[in-house]
Amino acid sequence: MRTRFLTEFDVAERTQISLGTLRRWRLENKGPKYHKFGSLVRYDEEELTAWEQAQPAGGAGAPRIGPASEQPAPVRRAAFRR
Repeated sequence: MRTRFLTEFDVAERTQISLGTLRRWRLENKGPKYHKFGSLVRYDEEELTAWEQAQPAGGAGAPRIGPASEQPAPVRRAAFRR
Protein backbone atom coordinates (compact mmCIF):
# COMPACT_ATOMS: atom_id res chain seq x y z
CA MET A 1 0.00 0.00 0.00
CA ARG A 2 1.22 3.49 -0.85
CA THR A 3 1.49 6.08 1.91
CA ARG A 4 -0.52 9.22 1.28
CA PHE A 5 0.98 12.46 2.58
CA LEU A 6 -1.02 15.60 3.28
CA THR A 7 0.20 19.19 3.20
CA GLU A 8 -0.10 21.43 6.23
CA PHE A 9 -2.95 23.20 4.41
CA ASP A 10 -4.79 19.89 3.97
CA VAL A 11 -4.34 19.10 7.68
CA ALA A 12 -5.50 22.58 8.75
CA GLU A 13 -8.66 22.22 6.65
CA ARG A 14 -9.36 18.65 7.75
CA THR A 15 -8.86 19.27 11.48
CA GLN A 16 -10.12 22.87 11.60
CA ILE A 17 -6.86 23.78 13.38
CA SER A 18 -5.29 26.99 12.14
CA LEU A 19 -2.14 26.87 10.07
CA GLY A 20 -0.42 29.05 12.68
CA THR A 21 -1.27 26.58 15.44
CA LEU A 22 0.06 23.63 13.43
CA ARG A 23 3.29 25.54 12.79
CA ARG A 24 3.64 26.48 16.47
CA TRP A 25 2.99 22.89 17.52
CA ARG A 26 5.80 21.73 15.23
CA LEU A 27 8.19 24.15 16.97
CA GLU A 28 6.98 22.93 20.37
CA ASN A 29 7.03 19.21 19.38
CA LYS A 30 3.27 18.95 19.91
CA GLY A 31 0.40 17.87 17.70
CA PRO A 32 0.40 15.26 14.95
CA LYS A 33 3.65 13.70 13.74
CA TYR A 34 5.03 15.28 10.59
CA HIS A 35 7.77 14.57 8.07
CA LYS A 36 10.19 16.98 6.42
CA PHE A 37 11.26 16.48 2.82
CA GLY A 38 13.79 19.25 2.38
CA SER A 39 11.80 22.37 3.18
CA LEU A 40 8.45 20.62 2.63
CA VAL A 41 6.29 19.59 5.60
CA ARG A 42 4.02 16.59 5.11
CA TYR A 43 1.74 14.56 7.35
CA ASP A 44 1.19 10.83 6.83
CA GLU A 45 -2.58 10.38 6.51
CA GLU A 46 -2.63 7.18 8.60
CA GLU A 47 -0.56 8.78 11.38
CA LEU A 48 -2.84 11.82 11.35
CA THR A 49 -5.93 9.60 11.65
CA ALA A 50 -4.34 7.75 14.59
CA TRP A 51 -3.49 11.09 16.26
CA GLU A 52 -7.06 12.36 15.75
CA GLN A 53 -8.52 9.21 17.29
CA ALA A 54 -6.16 9.45 20.28
CA GLN A 55 -7.40 12.95 21.18
CA PRO A 56 -9.80 13.22 24.12
CA ALA A 57 -13.43 13.72 23.20
CA GLY A 58 -15.63 16.21 25.02
CA GLY A 59 -19.21 16.00 26.10
CA ALA A 60 -18.83 12.95 28.29
CA GLY A 61 -21.49 14.23 30.68
CA ALA A 62 -24.53 12.33 31.85
CA PRO A 63 -25.92 10.01 29.18
CA ARG A 64 -29.11 11.05 27.45
CA ILE A 65 -32.25 9.24 28.44
CA GLY A 66 -34.86 8.79 25.74
CA PRO A 67 -35.31 10.77 22.56
CA ALA A 68 -34.41 14.42 22.31
CA SER A 69 -38.08 15.42 22.54
CA GLU A 70 -38.12 14.07 26.12
CA GLN A 71 -35.08 16.09 27.14
CA PRO A 72 -35.64 19.31 29.11
CA ALA A 73 -35.40 22.47 27.06
CA PRO A 74 -32.18 24.44 27.53
CA VAL A 75 -32.42 27.35 29.96
CA ARG A 76 -32.45 30.69 28.16
CA ARG A 77 -30.90 33.69 29.81
CA ALA A 78 -33.02 36.81 30.10
CA ALA A 79 -32.07 39.70 27.88
CA PHE A 80 -29.93 42.33 29.55
CA ARG A 81 -31.84 45.55 30.19
CA ARG A 82 -30.38 48.92 31.03
